[in-house]
Amino acid sequence: MPSFPINVLARHLEHVPAFDPSTDLPALAEVLGTLPDPRSHRGRRYRLGPLLALTLLAVLSGATSIAAINRSIHGYDPDILSRAGLPGTVRLAASTLRRLLARLDGDAFDTATGTYLATLAADGPPATDHPESRPPLTGLAIDGKTLRGSRTANGTVHLLAALRHDTQTVVAQRQVTAKSNEIPAVAPLLSGLDLSDVVVTADALHTQHAHARQIIDSGGHYLFIVKGNQPTLHRRLKALPWRHALLNDRTDTRGHGRREIRRLKICTVRPGLPFPHAAQAIQVKRRRTDRRTGKTTIVTIYAITSLPPGRVTHAHLATLIRGHWSIEALHHIRDVTYREDASRVRTGTAPRVMASLRNLAIGLARLIGWTNIAAAIDHYRSHPTDGLQLLGLTT
Repeated sequence: MPSFPINVLARHLEHVPAFDPSTDLPALAEVLGTLPDPRSHRGRRYRLGPLLALTLLAVLSGATSIAAINRSIHGYDPDILSRAGLPGTVRLAASTLRRLLARLDGDAFDTATGTYLATLAADGPPATDHPESRPPLTGLAIDGKTLRGSRTANGTVHLLAALRHDTQTVVAQRQVTAKSNEIPAVAPLLSGLDLSDVVVTADALHTQHAHARQIIDSGGHYLFIVKGNQPTLHRRLKALPWRHALLNDRTDTRGHGRREIRRLKICTVRPGLPFPHAAQAIQVKRRRTDRRTGKTTIVTIYAITSLPPGRVTHAHLATLIRGHWSIEALHHIRDVTYREDASRVRTGTAPRVMASLRNLAIGLARLIGWTNIAAAIDHYRSHPTDGLQLLGLTT
């Protein structure tokens, strides 16, 4: 088996840029094969690792439901199936696959795949826009998403994920406990991650004292949006002398039918700001003009960070703020390209596992160099052998 799947696939996708690290990371099929197998020993006709890898290949090829995954597996040539380590005439029923996905350990699945993606992403090309005397900082966005089609009498599946800004790879994910919210799920989400040289970004919901302390104690930094759920802090930030502060960064971008000008100001925090380890306050004024209607809206956003002055450039700080929304872009792809909200998978852990498979497929495509996930889906649907090589199922 190849020691690194991206190395092999790069030979087949010359039109897609790919980095070329070296690692002894096991093939993804081997990683999936280490998961706890919920099936009875007497009923195991197919090995778990290759079966889950072929399930992922179907998702990578655009399958949006368990029935579509099953059809894809049945449609592969016997030679492809045998190279994947399964009998050439797989007669797997959709109901059998559905039961398997519904009984998998969701935490174990997310831990294994998140660690795999984190290792791949860490072996990518190093950043170059930072002072040579200090290591680069990686943005890590945390945010939640509800799987709307999973609603049952017991509630709806809601997942909280941590995603790297630069590679759009989900490196950790946890399911939010029923009748709870995302806030208690942050601690277990981050507990297994190495936060050294990481800046955790979050929206206002997660601007919590406990989250800030956990991140700092783990060796990381935070960059949190501040809104009305922290009224005293929000009021103090608004009262800072922004009118007299220097303009630290300005960007002017055009796209998606609009023009957006963002102006960033930074203020070194005054003593007594009521938030642990806060070192700088940030104001972002966003002026957005719809080029079709001519309508202009102006929004002011406040944020705080534990990053000390001079740790990153002003432009990098602005990039970290914008980069947080990369997790919203991932959610958009899952909803629009993979029709996640329309999915009616509801049994057991199957909704969570399906969402994790989509995260894994998108993350692998991004690490290869695909900028358009729909184009990646078309490619792997037409060239399943390339997908097998990506998953480490053949050389």
